[in-house]
Amino acid sequence: MARRGRKVTRRRKKAMPSILGFAEAYAQGNLITSNLFNSNPISFLVGDIRGTGFSTSGGTSLIELIRDPQKLDSIAQSRFNVENIATLAVQSAILNFGFKTAKRALRRPINMVNRTVFAPLALGVKL
Repeated sequence: MARRGRKVTRRRKKAMPSILGFAEAYAQGNLITSNLFNSNPISFLVGDIRGTGFSTSGGTSLIELIRDPQKLDSIAQSRFNVENIATLAVQSAILNFGFKTAKRALRRPINMVNRTVFAPLALGVKL
């Protein structure tokens, strides 16, 4: 009886982080934090740190919410209404659709930039 052949192990490239994926995540985060907390994602996470250039400028930060959980109740009562959430959902869907459409329309140039710029430089990211 003939020996069975070994199963060939398939090698895959490691998944690289995508610059467009980061941009989409930041845009979605900006949409949510600006509508709910009057802040941008960086100042929401970092808070009001003097001397570094980041300021909440009147918005709420995560550090403030951790220090005073009652503040979340007042934010929820004022901003978590049906109209605001519906508007946020529509804006998020439009943003998601826009990114998908742009990626699909620009697939060939994106692949060319990945192949000719990012791959030879071995940066570990893709567009």
